[in-house]
Amino acid sequence: MAGDWMKIELELPDKPEVHSIAGILNIDPDAVVGKLIRIWQWFDKHTTDGNAHGVTFALPDRISGVTGFGEAMFFVGWLEQNDKVLTMPKFDRHTSSSAKTRALTNKRVEKTRTKEIEEIEKPCNAATVTVALPEKRREENKLKPSLDMTDGFIKFWEAWPSSKRKGGKSECYKKWKSQNLELKSDEIIAHVVYCKGNGVWKNPDYIEAPLVYINNAKWDGAEITPKDKPFDKEEWLKSI
Repeated sequence: MAGDWMKIELELPDKPEVHSIAGILNIDPDAVVGKLIRIWQWFDKHTTDGNAHGVTFALPDRISGVTGFGEAMFFVGWLEQNDKVLTMPKFDRHTSSSAKTRALTNKRVEKTRTKEIEEIEKPCNAATVTVALPEKRREENKLKPSLDMTDGFIKFWEAWPSSKRKGGKSECYKKWKSQNLELKSDEIIAHVVYCKGNGVWKNPDYIEAPLVYINNAKWDGAEITPKDKPFDKEEWLKSI
């Protein structure tokens, strides 16, 4: 025997096959549903693969108490007869042990999903512990560097001119912090402002990346050669 329960679809009473059988036999569709369950119950108890040997359409007629019920099921594709073997099509999908196992598994999965959604949507209160989702944690981690950035670096970044190479803010800040450049922030920012206003960075397409500037300590003037006049570090430092 396959078990003591069957998988029945809720939409069974409204299926076209049910109404076809009802029309053929001139009986109520609800009565058809009840008789179908009785027949499927017999197959569930007495077969393991949906094949009943040694019986004919007379069996479903006798179980349902309606002459022609077996042939009506055959007409809609819910029963087959080959010699003396009566077969219930798609038995494995609905009535077998494996079908019941799948149904129970799907029910457990759906129950688990519903519980998870309810936990997420549950209102927060003083006694509720909220666990952040992985996506939320990642977003929060992205924001932390900006919140921790020093005033000197923020002013440096704001002073840097817009260009296609202005990027890598987090990497720049890591380098800034590792070299303790906050102590030189005034000097560095003044140099950036100088380069913007004295023709050093006249063409935005040739402005280097801020990370390159930091890595090579460009504020010391070693590689700065303005077009209008040479860079005089001593003079420049006096003007700061």
